[in-house]
Amino acid sequence: MADFPTSGNFSDSDTLPNTIAEARRLRHDDDLEGSQALLLGLLEEFPDDPLVLFEVGGAYDVMGEVEMAIPYYRRAIDAGLAGGDRHECLICLGSSLRMAGESDEAVETLAQAVDEFPQKNSGRVFLALAYYSNDDPYAAVSELLGVLLSTTQDADILAYADTLDYVKDNLDETLDG
Repeated sequence: MADFPTSGNFSDSDTLPNTIAEARRLRHDDDLEGSQALLLGLLEEFPDDPLVLFEVGGAYDVMGEVEMAIPYYRRAIDAGLAGGDRHECLICLGSSLRMAGESDEAVETLAQAVDEFPQKNSGRVFLALAYYSNDDPYAAVSELLGVLLSTTQDADILAYADTLDYVKDNLDETLDG
């Protein structure tokens, strides 16, 4: 196994992506402290790198320290994090905000993820959770029904697709008005 420094000089252009890959592997293997140590070392050398900021936020997040993760997620987005990492970061930020009780901002952040990445359904599911936490169960159920209808291959559910599509936009409708 390669020797990955926990701090110090990361000037080799291959070291940054290799160290991030190693930190992700450690996190996957439940060595959360080892992963965080690598990432905090990278942060010393690359304090404004969007991917490093995102990964540091993720390290705090998986350790259950969502309030510590939030500023790193915000900085990563502000620093120009792009592509799939940006999508994941927006979801992580929105989810962390929801867990921290900031449900209005969670809805706003997750709606941004859905707007920027409309082809990704995970953002819609997390947005539904944020709606629920924001005391908007109508929007939550409607969003989840929309995801279900656009992703399911279950023939039994698809048999009711037209009805469910109508219901998702008219959840409160009854014969009484």
